[in-house]
Order: sequence, then C-alpha cells, then structure tokens
Amino acid sequence: MHMSHDSRIHIKSWLRIKHLVLLVTLDESRSLHATARHMNMSQPAASKMLKDIENFFGMALFLRQPRQMTLTSGGRMLVRYARSILNDTDRLIDDLISLREGGHGKLVIGSVPGAAPVLLPQAIIQLKHERPQLAVNVQENSSDRLLADLEYKRLDVVLGRFTDPAQHHLFDFLPLQAEPVSIVVRAGHPLCQHTPTLAEVVRWPWVMHPTSSPMRGLFEVALAEAQVRSPRNVIETTSTQTTLQLVSASDAIALLPTSILRTAISSGRFAALPLTIGEPLGYYGVMTRKGEERAEVVDAFISLLMARSEG
Repeated sequence: MHMSHDSRIHIKSWLRIKHLVLLVTLDESRSLHATARHMNMSQPAASKMLKDIENFFGMALFLRQPRQMTLTSGGRMLVRYARSILNDTDRLIDDLISLREGGHGKLVIGSVPGAAPVLLPQAIIQLKHERPQLAVNVQENSSDRLLADLEYKRLDVVLGRFTDPAQHHLFDFLPLQAEPVSIVVRAGHPLCQHTPTLAEVVRWPWVMHPTSSPMRGLFEVALAEAQVRSPRNVIETTSTQTTLQLVSASDAIALLPTSILRTAISSGRFAALPLTIGEPLGYYGVMTRKGEERAEVVDAFISLLMARSEG
C-alpha cells in the first residue's frame, strides 16, 4: 500500500522514543508486568501505551498468550527498526558526551578471528597514530553474530563474510583476502606422531565454532564429502583465546584460521596436523550497512585496511 507524504510526516511526529523503548523491552521480556517495572510505570499505563501504538499502526504487534506475549510479523518488523533506532540514539549520546569532554569520537569494530592477528592491529595502530584521542573498541566473534550487531547499529564496521544470501541486501562488502583453515593440536599430541585421517581425528574431543558459523560449515561439508561422521565430543566457542587454552591444556583438537596459527605455532606450544579441510573459506572483507552514509572515521579505517590488504 502506498503511503502518502503526509502520512509519513504524521508517523514521525507522533512516534516517541518511549514507544520504541516499550516495544524493545517487551520483546526482550515478553511480559507487560516486567516491561512496566523496567520503564518505571504502572502495568495499566504500559498496556495502554502498547494499545495506542497498535491502534496507530492499525495492526496487532503482540499476541497476548496466557503466560507470555509473542510477536506478530508486523511486531517483529517494528521491533527490529525500534532496536536499531535506540542503538543509534545510544551512540549519539556517547558521541556527544565524548565531544563535550574533549574526545574525538568512537569507532566500534567487529572482526572474525582470522582477520584479527593480521590486518586489524596494523590498521588500528595507524589509525590511532593519526587520531590519538579516538576511542577504539574491538569485538571478536563469528560472522553471523557480528552481522546481527552491525544491522542493529551496535557496531560501525565488521571484518567478516556473508553467512546468508539475504545479507547481501543489508550490507556492502569490500573483499580483503581468502582465509585458509588448519587443524591445530597441542605440541606433543599423539596425532603428531603420524599423518592421521579425518576418520581418526573426529574420534578425539574438539573445540569448534557454533554450527551457524562459516568455518564450522566448511568442516561439516568436508566430513560429509569424505563420508565421515561429525565429532560427538564438542565444546563450542567463538573465542580464539578460549580455544587455544583448551587445546593447550588437553588432547582436544580445533579448527582455526591458518593466520592465527602462524603466531601460535611459532611459540612452540601448538602444531598443525597435515590435513586439508576443504577450500579456503573464501574472501572475508569490510562490511558496512547498505544505503547509510558512513562516518568519516569509518571511511578512514576502511582506507587503511584496504591499503594494508593490497600491500
């Protein structure tokens, strides 16, 4: 249905931040009582506000169930935008406080583990050299989780890769480099004494990324092609440091980006098994929200990354 210019203005003039807070809080708690308590208002007032929002948009946003409230498809869409706007508002407040206190803004970066030990530190060092008072926050996780945070504006930029075709409509992508993966064990592991097979290594304990991550998917495809069952004894984590600690302290095996292992193996504590797991994961790259004007500091960071990648 086409929405007139006047209707758009009416929505923008009527909708308030408190309405968005109600929707997001209710989505997280699924309880009007908990939402009202969180917002320091009575439950009847919270119920009336929700009813006002639903009447304004002409659709139910939550279904009232006996024990909890569930989102409708319209509610899901509205909550998604509400969460994004509130995260943007939080960032505006942080930037204004930083500016008032003499700071020079903040850059929040998300990165897959494979990018962190190679390009990212060099680019950050150069950026901080050029902007000493810029606050930089780096969060490491798998691509699927990072992209969710990028969509909801909890991150400014991500070094990762697409995990779902639909994400191409949400994010712009500048490729950096392909990422090979390796199987890592502690130094002196029994499997280091010979060249093991895939069928042999899956019988050992594993530390792996969650099933939703591209690296885990690559491994599962390689096992399926070799007609080898998946490991049954698995600890799941996206933390590189936790993975290396678990591998170092036990006979567990891990699949990690080869770039990480260059540093880890050089310490003498780890070894890579002579097994090839599929093709490289493909290109990871710089990802930003599509159709949104980027902050100048984000552009500067991307330029440094691209220069490092090409060099």
